Amino acid sequence: MRTNGHQQMLAQAIGLTPREFLRRSMGSVEMVGSPDTVAAQMDEIMQEVGGDGFLISNFDLNRRYISEIADGLVPALQRRGLVRTEYTHALFRDNLLEF
Repeated sequence: MRTNGHQQMLAQAIGLTPREFLRRSMGSVEMVGSPDTVAAQMDEIMQEVGGDGFLISNFDLNRRYISEIADGLVPALQRRGLVRTEYTHALFRDNLLEF
């Protein structure tokens, strides 16, 4: 098989399912538990490695999952000061550019 580059990535992907490959290549951490438990784990990771936010992904995205994050995890993260509680600008674009 020939590629234009990224030979190492191709070698790492051979034999893996797409989900396995993405988890390994993105360095993701799987978290399970109550909102407070997951928020504590995320807080610990943020204290250890730093960063300016979180990227949450799920391959089985549905309304329940979004509700669990919006109604459970986000308030737990806000209580820890890891997620803002309000926006400082009126326009969405300006809030994105704040970072």
